Amino acid sequence: MQSAVEQVRSSTQLPDLRPDDVELMYMVCAFETAWQRRRQRASVWCSFFDVASLRALEFAKDLEYYWNDGYGYELTHRIACPAIADMFAAIDPDEYPPEGRAMPRANATFYFTHSGTLLKLLAHLGLARDKEALTHKHFGSERLWRTSEIDAFATNLAFLRYECEQEPPRVLVLHQERVVRLPGCPQNEDLCPLATLRRLYAHSVESCDFEALCQANDV
Repeated sequence: MQSAVEQVRSSTQLPDLRPDDVELMYMVCAFETAWQRRRQRASVWCSFFDVASLRALEFAKDLEYYWNDGYGYELTHRIACPAIADMFAAIDPDEYPPEGRAMPRANATFYFTHSGTLLKLLAHLGLARDKEALTHKHFGSERLWRTSEIDAFATNLAFLRYECEQEPPRVLVLHQERVVRLPGCPQNEDLCPLATLRRLYAHSVESCDFEALCQANDV
């Protein structure tokens, strides 16, 4: 990270730039480039970074999100349990009626949320999990937790219930409109039995005390 700061100080000829300044420049570079995508033009702020600095800053942001919203601490992603409970209430209301009341299942239920919440939910589901906890030592190595890919603009997560004749209901999970196979579900087919999902996330639904989790001291 320090080498990236030094590189940007050199390219801007501003020796007093702080790491926070460089991080802000990096974020403006990313957002403006996304806004100008149709013009196929990068933000002028990107011109101050070389490839090595961009990679260092990308990894720094991945680390930040990993420990703030991902797998860094178990409590961090455990608090996504209300979203799991709501998902089951939507696709399996007979088994998990919302607020204890039996209701007909809607054709579709939509939720809109922020980046941090979605990352917590992805971690709760076990997606994009690396074999080891992500630290500075993993810079330059391959990793699954790459927020530019798993948490880009307009990121979406969908659970689709399928009911076929003479077969128990099954669920298709999509992340970024691409099929994903959740850990614990069959890895040789795209559809996961709803009964399997119930078993995998029963604790998340039945023991989800959000207020108690938010008051926990142990992480």
